[in-house]
Amino acid sequence: MSKYSEIYNNISQILLAEFGVSDEYIKGEYRLNGDILDNRLEVFELTLNVENEYQIGIDENLITEKTTFGDLVKIVENAL
Repeated sequence: MSKYSEIYNNISQILLAEFGVSDEYIKGEYRLNGDILDNRLEVFELTLNVENEYQIGIDENLITEKTTFGDLVKIVENAL
């Protein structure tokens, strides 16, 4: 399994456990805000969960209204 796939699956599990979002609603091209989660607060909470999970810092300027799930996975991958 590639690093990207591992991160993708792990963040998918966070979305399920913390926000009740199942795999069918998670696609790489889906925007975090609007397509997967309901609002910016939930996106912020997800970002904090991901930072804690991977012990990294994510520049808040990288997470915008247009950030997709795939973008988040790449941001994490690049930070590791």
